[in-house]
Amino acid sequence: MAFSTTMLAWGVLEFGKAMGPDLPHALEAVRWATDYFLKATAIPGVVCAQVGDPYLDHYGWERPEAMDTPRTTYAVNKTNPGSEENCQTWHYKIILK
Repeated sequence: MAFSTTMLAWGVLEFGKAMGPDLPHALEAVRWATDYFLKATAIPGVVCAQVGDPYLDHYGWERPEAMDTPRTTYAVNKTNPGSEENCQTWHYKIILK
């Protein structure tokens, strides 16, 4: 998600003037993603990387409201490292401060 947000933000910077009426939608998408990154790093020293089991969640095609699978949270911290997730997410936290 960090890569996609970076590419979208870069596209807005480079081509925002040519986006016309779609510019507010692009800015809204960038804002939503950066807000998500800030919320995912609200606890010092922890990055919330994922919620839910990726295999169970993609096995069933149903509305999120109807899902009854466990909503396990996967976090990156000192005891559960994840350098790529950590670096990309903290990149946004530093930029947005």
